[in-house]
Amino acid sequence: MKWILFDKDGTLIYFDRSWMTIGLQLVDDFIERYQERITDVNAAYARLGIVDGEIQQGTIMASGALDNMVEAFNDIAQQDVTKWVQKRSQTLVDNRVPDNEWVEGAYQTLATLQQQGYKMGIVTSDSKKGVEQFLEVTQSKQFFDVIISTEANAVEKPNPEVLNPLFDNYDVNPKEVAIVGDTANDIKTGKNAKLGLSIAVLTGVDVEESFLDADYIIPTINEVIDIINQ
Repeated sequence: MKWILFDKDGTLIYFDRSWMTIGLQLVDDFIERYQERITDVNAAYARLGIVDGEIQQGTIMASGALDNMVEAFNDIAQQDVTKWVQKRSQTLVDNRVPDNEWVEGAYQTLATLQQQGYKMGIVTSDSKKGVEQFLEVTQSKQFFDVIISTEANAVEKPNPEVLNPLFDNYDVNPKEVAIVGDTANDIKTGKNAKLGLSIAVLTGVDVEESFLDADYIIPTINEVIDIINQ
């Protein structure tokens, strides 16, 4: 391996409650706006993965993938609400106040991998603004050679085209790239892009059963060093 791509939330930093707040707010706003089109509100919440006011692990809203949310919202509303969902989601993301709490040991792991000569990048569903906040607060910009964020109307994980900023700007073989993430979509991205390794961590929102396609499942990113150096 020459490159290691990391998801951010739930992988490098603990998945903070602000994302859950955004998800819940988005669904509440959607239900309120399209309530006349929704035949069963309780069923709509359940389908989106919200039970007793909490987003459940391994569900549509926990995945962070806007494409999946849009598809479900369209079906529930029985009409195309794509533009509204994209706009409202982006507004909520832009006004998010993140926690940015490192997974214990993650900073030193990144430093070690950099010292060993690996190139590293971030591939996240967060916005450019959110990534910049993370890099500034955690003082970690020096670790990352490429940053891939997600803006409105952009491709998202698990679409392999999300990795174009890497392959378009660097001479690297996909087999020389590992991806590390806390969701099934991170792992699917690795498989769809035919990367050399797809590594799942258990510090985020998805359950272990979601990672059937992962090459490795590890507790935190700190175990990446041993895997990469095998």
